[in-house]
Amino acid sequence: MALPMQRSLLRSFVQSMHEEGIVNDDFYQLLAMKETVRQDYVVRAVTSYCLSAQNLFSHLTYHICQPEVDYHQVNTAACEFYARTSSCSQALYWTKNEYSKLRRKFETLVQMERKIIDLENGH
Repeated sequence: MALPMQRSLLRSFVQSMHEEGIVNDDFYQLLAMKETVRQDYVVRAVTSYCLSAQNLFSHLTYHICQPEVDYHQVNTAACEFYARTSSCSQALYWTKNEYSKLRRKFETLVQMERKIIDLENGH
């Protein structure tokens, strides 16, 4: 009974993330891939995404805090974003704050996925 309940909790959690606009329809495709690729595919993909995003924010923070921002050191999307923003540090703070919310949600999702994997493997 624990496995079906955990799966139901995960579905509800992802649905609420979708309703909040945190994930889009493509995320459901990612979830479906764990059935065909490997059991921990979602855990790996979400963890990799969070690490990459965290590295990007560290990189952006470093360059934004320099006396003269060298936009050649950040990726094209970040350059376009900051070129249209009057206050780079405020925009970066807002973006990091929103990412923190997303990361907490993804951490919960990963915990739920791991619980399902453990239950499926009889642990």
